[in-house]
Amino acid sequence: MMANASQVEFKVPLKAAPGAYADRPVVLTVKDPGHRLGLRPRLALHRKGRVPATVFRSFLVNSKGRGRFYGWLPVQFEGATLVADEATAEISADVTPKINVRRLSLLEIGIILVLRRPLFILRILRLLMARNVKGATFRFARQVDALSAPSYDEWIDAQQAAECAEMPVPPEDWPTKPFVFVSIEDGTEKALAETRASLSAQTWCDYAEMPASEAARFKNEDEQETRPQLWMRLPAGVRLAPRALERLAQPFAFSSSVAAVYSDEDRVSKLGRRIDPFFKPAWNPPLAYSGWLPLDGALVRLADLPEGLDLENMPLGEVIAKAAKGRRGAVLHVPRVLLHRDAPYQRTMRPVRHKADAAEVPKVSVIIPTRDRADLLEACLKGLFESTDGVDLDVIVIDNDSSDPAALALMDRYEKAGRIRRLPLPGGFNFSSACNLGVEASRHELILLLNNDVEPLQPGWLSNLARELDDPDVGATGSLLFFPDGYVQHGGVTLGAGTVARHSFHFLHPRSGEDNGLLRERREISAVTAACLLTRKSLWMQIGGMDESNLTVAFNDVDYCVKVRKAGCTIVWTPDSAMLHRESVSRGADNTPEKLRRFAREEQTVYQRWGDILRNDPYHNPNLSLIAEDFVLEARPRDLSPRSSG
Repeated sequence: MMANASQVEFKVPLKAAPGAYADRPVVLTVKDPGHRLGLRPRLALHRKGRVPATVFRSFLVNSKGRGRFYGWLPVQFEGATLVADEATAEISADVTPKINVRRLSLLEIGIILVLRRPLFILRILRLLMARNVKGATFRFARQVDALSAPSYDEWIDAQQAAECAEMPVPPEDWPTKPFVFVSIEDGTEKALAETRASLSAQTWCDYAEMPASEAARFKNEDEQETRPQLWMRLPAGVRLAPRALERLAQPFAFSSSVAAVYSDEDRVSKLGRRIDPFFKPAWNPPLAYSGWLPLDGALVRLADLPEGLDLENMPLGEVIAKAAKGRRGAVLHVPRVLLHRDAPYQRTMRPVRHKADAAEVPKVSVIIPTRDRADLLEACLKGLFESTDGVDLDVIVIDNDSSDPAALALMDRYEKAGRIRRLPLPGGFNFSSACNLGVEASRHELILLLNNDVEPLQPGWLSNLARELDDPDVGATGSLLFFPDGYVQHGGVTLGAGTVARHSFHFLHPRSGEDNGLLRERREISAVTAACLLTRKSLWMQIGGMDESNLTVAFNDVDYCVKVRKAGCTIVWTPDSAMLHRESVSRGADNTPEKLRRFAREEQTVYQRWGDILRNDPYHNPNLSLIAEDFVLEARPRDLSPRSSG
């Protein structure tokens, strides 16, 4: 008999000093016949001298009480505890789990990966063939972390057990009782019967089937004293989970500001197995308009829909966008699988691209911090002046104590030609100070932060970025960056990945298919790298620019982007601006004791400042890992409450 339990922790016994396990792959096994740990325990890894001091991993324990965790431990590892899953743990004081942990050799973990994830080993080998050792090392470690990810079948069983222990607010205690009109699209008799059968099994029974052409007639403009009138459109053959209407309708019952709610989904095979989960981001208008984000089964408040919409044929992304217009954060995402399809979702991709305004040429002040490395700076400047079209440039080079004669001669030549302005910045490298200095001296409203090791791959890269800021709600925008070998260096930034943040799709090849199509889609995102970041001078000044006292090198771009979003602006990443980035070539790696201490201080600053935000990136689904790669299942999901992108 499963029962809720208060948080229970068990110390992980180590057979050697903690340092012997640090920065190493390990396997941890548990035998828990008393089910003290539950089905989804978390492994708390304690880090010496770091903030956060504890990072968490999760894995599954089967019904017999046996579980196994694989993972790469932190460099500063000093011990571990296992935290029981209170939702599925049994209270049994007389049975203690048996826990064992041992180090794995690289050969041993390599064999395991070859046997269990051969496709990924091939991808790692291709990185090595491209001499991208850093990428191969990164992806190898992430594959070790992914070994603990459950299969989708295992994940479903664990989630269902956890949901049985939930204590939701019963519908009879809701302040209002929404009514749902369901429009089922045409289909075969069998498909229609399947959809209707799933509706008849709903725990929320206040619904009626209604043709889409008639549903708008039932909207009630004054809902203060009446029931919210909601509408859903379902393709024939799509089935709803039994609690789907209840979970989707509940946010409307508690808030009159909610315009629409949608959920995650999966597919049912011909043999009846649930497969191919689609875990979605929070509301993302560009992805909704393009058709990448499936919204079948979403609930929409009828009162928020403008008159005259063709609800039968209009794409749901457009319907929801119109319902939410002017009400930021009014679209909620329930990160639970509530919809099941028989056939794969047909993505009718309609990428939304901004049209150029030929009457106005964007004016951009470009800020390039640099020290020596004439080869990098020359390539960057040539890219700006010879391979960039349609932009009026004001280029400011922030010279951080360059002493190399070639670099000094290069800057002198460009400065005498009137093509750049050179501003000195003496002292140790401080990226935030360099950017603040450049913004203060800039002549234009549009500000581009650009690393000296970045070069354009297409002439319209900067004008495409500038057009994103034609939308006054957009506060910053970033580019698709590639390593010289063609692998992705930056496809956006995922908050909370690792600890503070990590580049999305790092070291993936754009044609490998591992990005789920997102590398072709402009989209809203939580942060972008300052290696190539376009923003507004007025916004920069309003939110205080970059923190040059506490964030001299790392995470200053994450901190700035969080402040941009806190100010009510969005951030857009676009593949229409493609660049080459020789990541950290000029500055070098953070591998000396002094640099590691500085990195730890900056990690601490950002985590203490924005910890709650970092743990809940709205554009990364809480059912997916923040440790392994982008679409790896998390054994114990994070917060599954309805969420907005605001």
